[in-house]
Amino acid sequence: MEVVRALFDGHDIRPIEPIKRKKKTEVLVIFPNDAEKIIPEEARRLLRGSGKGEKLTERLLKSRADDIEYESR
Repeated sequence: MEVVRALFDGHDIRPIEPIKRKKKTEVLVIFPNDAEKIIPEEARRLLRGSGKGEKLTERLLKSRADDIEYESR
């Protein structure tokens, strides 16, 4: 999982840091609770296990293989 800081202006999300992905990718956007700021390490801890049953490892390996195949063309 990659974490990228961004700003939300009420309409659009604009990254503050460079995003290393070039292709279209589905992302999960998490808005921190205004009353309670969460440090990135805590956010990762809260997300851990949220993808159980999604076969994420297999999807990641397939995606990496697809990337290698695409880049070798």
